Amino acid sequence: MSEGTRTLLQRWGASFRRGADFDSWGQLVEAIDEYQILARHLQKEAQAQHNNSEFTEEQKKTIGKIATCLELRSAALQSTQSQEEFKLEDLKKLEPILKNILTYNKEFPFDVQPVPLRRILAPGEEENLEFEEDEEEGGAGAGSPDSLPARVPGAAIFFEFKHYKPKKRFTSTKCFAFMEMDEIKPGPIVIELYKKPTDFKRKKLQLLTKKPLYLHLHQTLHKERP
Repeated sequence: MSEGTRTLLQRWGASFRRGADFDSWGQLVEAIDEYQILARHLQKEAQAQHNNSEFTEEQKKTIGKIATCLELRSAALQSTQSQEEFKLEDLKKLEPILKNILTYNKEFPFDVQPVPLRRILAPGEEENLEFEEDEEEGGAGAGSPDSLPARVPGAAIFFEFKHYKPKKRFTSTKCFAFMEMDEIKPGPIVIELYKKPTDFKRKKLQLLTKKPLYLHLHQTLHKERP
């Protein structure tokens, strides 16, 4: 293990513990911030090219799954439901996995998938990726989607966030997300949101915002009876 990797693991571990401590103390805002920051760092490492990472592909997949769990815990803390879907005690099971990521070779304890390995824009390209607010739609709720239709153009499922523009009397796409076919499996999934227009060819993807904002879904599959 290089000195750089050792330092990186120590920083990840310290961030994980800070988030869990905030969580256990009831400081939810601080916990959410810490979880989301760490999740973003882990996602970037999971997406790093082989030459720029000391982790194997399998280790990066596990790192991506830990990032997904951090996002799920963050979403649970923001949920208004009385029953949390992903509990703190579940999250704490991941601390030793993250600490020993270089030697961990067991099955991951939760049925989750990493955020899809897609193109992340360079820091300089992210400057203009804040939320867009149409001038004629200023005010509360301007960025909230009115509907979320799904389309299946070929080998992916696309979700389009649409909202109605009363002054122009038409429905506009605010942003979109998509799932690869191998991501269709029971359980929770976290997928990224991209700027419009919807890019069905998935050639030039741009994140909607540099902030850690994702679409959280829970999939239930039903088999048709013959």
